[in-house]
Amino acid sequence: VIGSIQSLLVAPEDPGAVLAALTDPRIRIVTLTITEKAYLRAADGSLDDSHPDIAHDLANPGSPKTAHGFLAEALARRRAAGTPPFSVLCCDNLPANGAVLHRL
Repeated sequence: VIGSIQSLLVAPEDPGAVLAALTDPRIRIVTLTITEKAYLRAADGSLDDSHPDIAHDLANPGSPKTAHGFLAEALARRRAAGTPPFSVLCCDNLPANGAVLHRL
């Protein structure tokens, strides 16, 4: 039993709850554990803005579908509320994972 995990939110099932959690001022660190494919990178390593889910997030930031969209919208809401940003910790088995996430 891992006592540090107190609840589980699944973005596709309850995106509003995920955004509410990410905008909670008590949240200081957000960890990511997603597959390499979920980074939705183009061949050059940049964000694949032609991917339908990325295009959706760019056109509809308030209803994100991707991890990128959830992070961006939550950070935008925190900024608007005067709440400090959270730190994002990339826990993926991906070469240079922090640099990859920062680039996207």
